[in-house]
Amino acid sequence: MERHPVEAGVPQGSPVLPIILAIYTAELMKSFKEYVSEAEGLFFGDVLSRVARGSDVNHVVSILERCAAKSTEWASRRVRQFDTAKTEAALFTRRRGHK
Repeated sequence: MERHPVEAGVPQGSPVLPIILAIYTAELMKSFKEYVSEAEGLFFGDVLSRVARGSDVNHVVSILERCAAKSTEWASRRVRQFDTAKTEAALFTRRRGHK
């Protein structure tokens, strides 16, 4: 039988969403711990976030780039994709006046 695209989901705000998301991404979270141990994972509803600490901006960027590569690889093996247009980065520093 031919493959056909299917669009399915859970309504936003559904109380089952965090549970389904945790089950669905459990393998991804495990592979992150093995492949990118310097980053921590956080869930905000249906958003997966990665937090990394480093000695400088370039170090943090390299960690987050490895996270992105692992996420993309994981998704492609499952015929899924992430909406990379929604990808954002925030840098928090203790240095005041740093631009």
